[in-house]
Amino acid sequence: MEMEYTMKTKIIMIVLVFFTSFLLSAETVLLYTMVDIDVVDEQQFGDLIESAVMNEFFDAGHIVFNADISGAVPDRGMDYYKESDSLQMAKAGGAAFILEVRLTYNEVKGKSLPDFAEYRFINVLSGNMMDEGSVSIDKKLVEKYDLEKGMAVMGSEVADSVLNYL
Repeated sequence: MEMEYTMKTKIIMIVLVFFTSFLLSAETVLLYTMVDIDVVDEQQFGDLIESAVMNEFFDAGHIVFNADISGAVPDRGMDYYKESDSLQMAKAGGAAFILEVRLTYNEVKGKSLPDFAEYRFINVLSGNMMDEGSVSIDKKLVEKYDLEKGMAVMGSEVADSVLNYL
């Protein structure tokens, strides 16, 4: 009798653990950043915003991986291509969603500094854009040259804007 009770308990525990894992849903997101090579510290700024966005997604329990493109960002906008590089990468990597982030710069005292980040949040399976917008960097932090904090805040705001869709 004791052995039978122990076996039933183990089976129930295994089934509970198995079904509980289905309740914990984590989405896979590709974070795709675009930076302009004409800006001296573009990779540093790209890394800072990526780090902030990824931290927010990890804290929310989602799987996120990153990719970026360095080069001149085309003036014609992000909707020029039928199937963008980011969509192709997301499909190849098994991501369910893409968060595209493009940094825009402004000339401040002879230096190109981040001004705002445009973003688009896309469902990979349907190709539908779920959200888009822009987030400005805190001008007071730019004036103090505290760009690391400014990029972190801006990245967090981008992530917070789209996390409610997951």
